[in-house]
Amino acid sequence: MIRPIAVDIWRLSLEDLVHCAPALRWCLSEGENERADRFVFERDRTRFIACRAILRGVIAQNLEIEPTDVVFAYGEKGKPYLEDWPLFFNLSHSHNEACIAISPNAPLGVDVEHIRPPTRNNWIDLAQRFFSAAEIQALSGMPERLQSKAFFSCWTRKEAYLKLHGLGLSLPLDQFSVNVDPDAPAKLCSSEWCPDDLGRSTLYDLPTSSGYRSAIAIATTDPVTIRETCISGIESFPFFKRV
Repeated sequence: MIRPIAVDIWRLSLEDLVHCAPALRWCLSEGENERADRFVFERDRTRFIACRAILRGVIAQNLEIEPTDVVFAYGEKGKPYLEDWPLFFNLSHSHNEACIAISPNAPLGVDVEHIRPPTRNNWIDLAQRFFSAAEIQALSGMPERLQSKAFFSCWTRKEAYLKLHGLGLSLPLDQFSVNVDPDAPAKLCSSEWCPDDLGRSTLYDLPTSSGYRSAIAIATTDPVTIRETCISGIESFPFFKRV
């Protein structure tokens, strides 16, 4: 019998957490604190601290260690991972929402995006810069009232797939396709750069707050059990007992 792959999703309300940032800095490494200090805007600094501290806390809880004992290694394109522990994770944040995905079973990538109107061009113009031909055609066929939601559905699915592989934008976005329809289940439709991925990875849309889209890509086609936890405060988490 195939056992489901376990994935824990931790949704963070950054608007509620940023006030805790100064008290969470003890969790961070020296390098992370130095990185935090390089942010020009206080808003960006506090969000970085909150995200990194919660990430460390969640990993520490899984491994039954202290947040300060979590040591990150980094891939060629900067994706963090754990060298000495069998645990896969990924973090994404946008505006006031962040998402942490953790699994002991399979590599993964996660993305969350704040849905917003285009600043200069329309979504079709932007899609022509970043999406595959199949995605552009699908987005063009959507009613205009749904194009913002469809654009970000496509974008989060693509970004999650990129983050699964830790490649960033070094992989051209037109070299693979996902489905665009925001009301249809997420799907990897083609991957010209790595056709085998169609038989060994899966995409899922994730729950979000209103005004956001989120997706996860997992390196498995086995059944997946996704468990969700929402964090808007840190008082109930024992790994932040110093706060």
